[in-house]
Amino acid sequence: QAFDRAEAFGYALREAFEALVNAKQNKPAELIAKFLDQQLRAKAGSESDLEVTLDHAMALFRFINGKDLFEAFFKKDLAKRLLLGKLASVDAEKLLISKLKAECGAGFTNKLEGMFKDVDASHDLMQTFREAQETGRLPRSDIELNVHVLTTGFWPNYPPVEVKLPSHLAKVLEVFGDFYLSKHSGRRVSWAHSLGHCTLKARFPLAPQGVHELQVSLLQALLLLHFN
Repeated sequence: QAFDRAEAFGYALREAFEALVNAKQNKPAELIAKFLDQQLRAKAGSESDLEVTLDHAMALFRFINGKDLFEAFFKKDLAKRLLLGKLASVDAEKLLISKLKAECGAGFTNKLEGMFKDVDASHDLMQTFREAQETGRLPRSDIELNVHVLTTGFWPNYPPVEVKLPSHLAKVLEVFGDFYLSKHSGRRVSWAHSLGHCTLKARFPLAPQGVHELQVSLLQALLLLHFN
């Protein structure tokens, strides 16, 4: 009721707040994306509390000028959550994307929605691949492989990393590549080794428990295997 609800004052107040939020040109977009990443990784609180938090973040999001920059930061963080299994709630992720879609339009969230479709399709594909191994249609391996097939254009750009893989690992990737291309002719498979991660079982004779599982990146695993 301040200032008798004067429209001119309300407009000036919003304009001043927008100028304040965007005083540091790119920082607001980055900070809001990082805040949302922290909230969507956490498992504390109820879904209703999280929705309130998302609404508050969206209220700030409306004032930032660099929405395209926010999308780049958010997409990079979402990729990590999806590929590393760091999602606290799929429903919360999709709720936020629906809020972004309502605010900015379908074009803004098309790639984000495509990332979720890729993950779901990869899950189904891996089930089919494992069934083919179990029934003998594909050779079995002592390496438990899990692959995410990413559509170029939906995901952040990951520069290729040339590595020399051990022969038994290279063979598993070759088998999967041939399996995938047999179902999707005309496509090309390129491996993003920089995104790979492994669980290694290591035996330390002097350690109390003897066997330990090491969660490492693919490149770290290749280095450790030289000491095997």
